[in-house]
Amino acid sequence: MGMKQKMKTSLNNPAIFSLVLILSVFQMMTVTWGFFVHGANGFSLNSSLVFSIATWIAYSFIYVALVLLPAYLAAKFFNISVKSIAFITIPLTSLVMLFLVTDLMIYDLYNFHFNGFVWNLITTKGGTSSLGSGNDAYFSAGLSFLFGLLVNALIWMLSVYCVNKQYWHYSVRRIASFFMVVVISQMLMYGVADIYNVGEVLSTAKSYPFHRNVTFRGAAEKYFGIQSVRTAGTKLSIGTSSIKYPLAPIQFEPVDQPMNIVVLVAESLRWDRLDPAYMPNTWRFAQKGLFFKNHYSSGNGTREGLFGMFYGLYGSYWNSFLYNNKSPLLIDRLIDLNYEFDIRTSAKFSYPEFNKTLFSRIPLSQLYEADDAKKPFQRDEQNATDFIRFIKSRDKNKPFMSFFFFESTHARYDFPDERVIAEPYLKDFNYWGVSRKSLLPKIGELKNRYTNSAHWVDVQLGRIYDQIEKEGLLDNTIIVVTGDHGEEFMEKGFWGHNSSFVEEQVHVPLVMWVPGQSHTEYTKTTSHMDISTTLLQKLGASADSSHYSLGENILNESSRKYIVTSDWHSIGLITDSMKYRISYSNNAFGNWSPTNKMDLPLDESAANEVMVEYQPEIIDAIKNTTKFLVKK
Repeated sequence: MGMKQKMKTSLNNPAIFSLVLILSVFQMMTVTWGFFVHGANGFSLNSSLVFSIATWIAYSFIYVALVLLPAYLAAKFFNISVKSIAFITIPLTSLVMLFLVTDLMIYDLYNFHFNGFVWNLITTKGGTSSLGSGNDAYFSAGLSFLFGLLVNALIWMLSVYCVNKQYWHYSVRRIASFFMVVVISQMLMYGVADIYNVGEVLSTAKSYPFHRNVTFRGAAEKYFGIQSVRTAGTKLSIGTSSIKYPLAPIQFEPVDQPMNIVVLVAESLRWDRLDPAYMPNTWRFAQKGLFFKNHYSSGNGTREGLFGMFYGLYGSYWNSFLYNNKSPLLIDRLIDLNYEFDIRTSAKFSYPEFNKTLFSRIPLSQLYEADDAKKPFQRDEQNATDFIRFIKSRDKNKPFMSFFFFESTHARYDFPDERVIAEPYLKDFNYWGVSRKSLLPKIGELKNRYTNSAHWVDVQLGRIYDQIEKEGLLDNTIIVVTGDHGEEFMEKGFWGHNSSFVEEQVHVPLVMWVPGQSHTEYTKTTSHMDISTTLLQKLGASADSSHYSLGENILNESSRKYIVTSDWHSIGLITDSMKYRISYSNNAFGNWSPTNKMDLPLDESAANEVMVEYQPEIIDAIKNTTKFLVKK
């Protein structure tokens, strides 16, 4: 038989799929090794390690089978040639592997997998650019995909070559059977761990994207009399519902001379960058105004942070307000009072979708986005120049409201060379291939880069402070300066934001200038949700904010027992002595154990004590997540 005839016979042999499957699984195991390392959490021989090994093998098999099983069925039942199938499955398998490599990078850095947040980032205009990723990251991803194509093509070629070798047949059947046994065993191990609440096993499963949690508590109890071990957990159920906001119409008191309002927000600006060495202009401004030293964002991401700031509500309401296209009461009131608006960003109003929420009633022609062709530091400088131009040319017969979102402090952290104050700093930063392990040796240089970008934002803020004072506006203008959320540099194990509620990710600076208020430094705990509440009350809203906000007037002397911060899938309760994270049930992220306020773990006894002490506050916070939704 000639070579061409052999090849043709091989390509028509259905057994080729078994070989491709097995070889691809071994290749996939190299791709998913990082998930195994995360899940095993060490290599001590225990139930977690055994389960991690089983899950690593099982899910490597499942990820490959999801591509090859439809291909096999197409070849068998629709008479599609194996050669045609190969041309489809090779790029598909390569895409799956690229996706898993990307997901591993996300999980390693931010402690969550590809989810609704990441999908929203990819599919929304301005989303990927908000990351600051450059062409080098896309180029690296392209090379990774091409490498995957090459490897998977070699797997098919090797399978074609070996499929007619007799010694393969018995081995293939045994290996395929082994994989199936491992998949079933992994499911059984998880089910048993769920019954007995074996935390290290249940936590291991979270390391794998799209892990399916197979449970059989009911069957174990009904047929075998095995009682499940259950822990006291707290879950929410948040959907996209109709809203009732406010709960009752607000009767505003008349305001004779409404004050101008200027809101200046820097991306990812954490509290400790507000230091005279880093941000001298804002530091000096804080010494004249109101300086809130224990202030928290309403979220660890831009969406939740600004949502809480403008609506005075938890970030868990985001989707409901987005789908209802509902603007904040603060903006509604400003429009009713005939304010002139200057709304500008160095990012995009479409990501997050602030053009459909915060500023949905502001005409698009009045939402000013900086030129994408410019670098972030150049966009901030240009926006500051345009803001100053607005201050000079505004209609002086109207009050005005200005909002300015700075982007320089977003990773990659941008600034001009002549404004460097912290060295050495990381000069080249490629997102692709970054992991905590690779980032750790240079995290100090990356943090210096961040500090330099914060200094550049402060330069632009100084220009704005000077112009407002030069125009004589301090007597009738409220100024708010803060960050949308913080930024972690692996102090608690991760880099960036959106991954946890540690101090570095949610503790932000807040400086306010309120005419008639003398310089005061506040140490009480305050929240972004207090900002809109305070502004609304300055505009005539009632002092009782319970029917339109979950925040309080920030100028009140009284302190509160807790505040709430949010992310894409959970809320976090923060008190003077603990933090406790509560997940949305529809994301199945499980429950977290409480920590102290500075994020240190509590022993079992201390954890139980704070859970009992703050049980009323936990229940209250959960009730508040649906307070402004229509009950059905």
